[in-house]
Amino acid sequence: MGAVDFTAYQDGTDAATAFRDAIEEARYQYGNRPYTGTLAEKDDFQVITDTPLSMDDAEALAGRIMSDDHHPVQDKYGPAGAIPVLTDQRTVTVTIPATTQGYRTTEEAALTVLADEGRLLPGETVGYCITGIYSHCPRTGRIRSGDLTVPLQGGPPEHRGWLFFGTASY
Repeated sequence: MGAVDFTAYQDGTDAATAFRDAIEEARYQYGNRPYTGTLAEKDDFQVITDTPLSMDDAEALAGRIMSDDHHPVQDKYGPAGAIPVLTDQRTVTVTIPATTQGYRTTEEAALTVLADEGRLLPGETVGYCITGIYSHCPRTGRIRSGDLTVPLQGGPPEHRGWLFFGTASY
């Protein structure tokens, strides 16, 4: 079997939990078979730096390490590399309290509730693809209550994920 380089980003601040979640995602995407050429082939990881980097800087560092012939993460039997990543994106859950007035859109409902609860950070805006379960007023069609999962972007960068990389059997 051959080997191929991979990278995988996973949300989460705890490296071990993010590693397990990233492996689950790789297995979901590529199957549970051996030799996928993904993070699913790895049993362990090695944290490269404790300092969180932007995604661009993390990818550049991973590229430099992958070009070093003697680094353990280049071995298809070795550990994956792990770099903490700063991002301005996060996902929050919002509970829309029951209201008779309602909201025209999920974005309006999310922004109103987040602002009222003081959970919207400076500069944040709603990202693409709000999902959830909510009820509508049958007469007006306005959203009256429910739960939403809301992607946010544009806030202050924080360590919210990990870039895993290395070489895996293919």
